[in-house]
Amino acid sequence: VSLGRVDDFSHDGTVTTPPPRKRRSTPPGFHTFADVVTQFADAADSLLHGELSHPFLVGSEALGDQAARSDHEGTQSKQTLLTLATQQVAAGFEQTDLLLGVAAVLRADTVTLPPFPLARTSAVIAAKAWYVLTADSREERLRRFLNEELAALYDLPLPSDEEEAVTFRNDRTADYLAVGATAGLNPVYPKNRRPWDAPFLARTGQRKSEAPPSETQLMKDLYRASGVHGDDLAGMPYKLLSAAAHGRFRQAGLVRHAPVGPSVGGVVTAAKYVPLEVTAQVTFYAALATGTYLYALAQYTSVPESVVLERLQQPFADWFAIAHPATTA
Repeated sequence: VSLGRVDDFSHDGTVTTPPPRKRRSTPPGFHTFADVVTQFADAADSLLHGELSHPFLVGSEALGDQAARSDHEGTQSKQTLLTLATQQVAAGFEQTDLLLGVAAVLRADTVTLPPFPLARTSAVIAAKAWYVLTADSREERLRRFLNEELAALYDLPLPSDEEEAVTFRNDRTADYLAVGATAGLNPVYPKNRRPWDAPFLARTGQRKSEAPPSETQLMKDLYRASGVHGDDLAGMPYKLLSAAAHGRFRQAGLVRHAPVGPSVGGVVTAAKYVPLEVTAQVTFYAALATGTYLYALAQYTSVPESVVLERLQQPFADWFAIAHPATTA
């Protein structure tokens, strides 16, 4: 709850005590929307526990990766391709966990902004897994996976002056680079490299042109693949998700205020909130990202895409209807 400027003193100089602020209950529409988000997360979870839970079907790329797992050993890692395959399924559970978190906070009284960073995190996880899954070869899939592992390793808040932490990072780096070498991948180091700058793996002769895409570019590629085009792709959805996560809704005028108590010194006590339609529109992009990831996972595991479509179709449509009531009316 946000309180505007309040005069702390009365005209005669005595201290005044503001009246108690009332809690603003969550409107019923948010509970309905939370149910839809839960249904979507449950549908995705049922796929991950069911048809997509065993990725090594005959003829699948996942089975090919599993069969080649011993071809790419590092100094520590012995089955990197098997880890790659299983982690792409695990990424789905991370998304459903975050989406259930979105549903939970939608139901909470006086809670306004938490759904948005949760939705953004879910979408980023989906994009990173989708990027690995959609590689056009096993070697490229391995390269993308290892580069993400390297980036994650160097993003860890390890103290640079602690010998054990530095040794851990150096050993893991050597391991990933050794795995990459078995696929003909060469390490590329940033110019004027700092201790926290991660190397990346590139094919011979490619080097800088194969630097991992930025998170912004990765998200744009994901949403382009999901069918978002033109102005919608240029202005959203990544910018919208980021604006929500970084608290820029207020500057954009998307945060509203509702009176929750009497005025104090001429200033009305008000609670901030984001309208249901705006909340649904922004978080819908997390659902879109999860759906696109699940389609890619289905292709990787040789599961018919129709299985994913049938399971997600209704909760996806219900989510869209809340986000765009005029379109679906």
